Amino acid sequence: MTLPLVEQFQYGLDAPICLTWELTYACNLACVHCLSSSGRRDPRELTTAECRAVIDELERMQVFYVNIGGGEPTVRPDFWDLVDYATAHRVGVKFSTNGIKITPERAESLAASDYVDVQISLTKSVARARTPPRCARCRTWRRPGSRASRSRWW
Repeated sequence: MTLPLVEQFQYGLDAPICLTWELTYACNLACVHCLSSSGRRDPRELTTAECRAVIDELERMQVFYVNIGGGEPTVRPDFWDLVDYATAHRVGVKFSTNGIKITPERAESLAASDYVDVQISLTKSVARARTPPRCARCRTWRRPGSRASRSRWW
């Protein structure tokens, strides 16, 4: 006999509802405001097969979803394959990204998925903002007052 869900919860959960996974430390930007110590890929990074094995274990444990971050997870050549693999194995995916590698086609695909949530980091790029320069590799890095910082970037 199966107990009602409320009664099942009094005994606790058998697995976490959510896990956070720093899939890679590699990043295609160098933002000063980043909370991660990312930049270069760690040579000990898991292979695709090892990542799939982790996803298989999450499915076995009935983990509801995994938060994927890093670095910039979309710089991994196998990232989209891993997202598809996880959702096909009933593990939802939430990931944080700078959005650079999300094409319009990929955005449509992500929007159509019930098991994928995306968090895109948007950085203020208004020249009058009283914040330090943001990123050494994007267009918002120049010092306030410089000729380039007076242009408008969209």
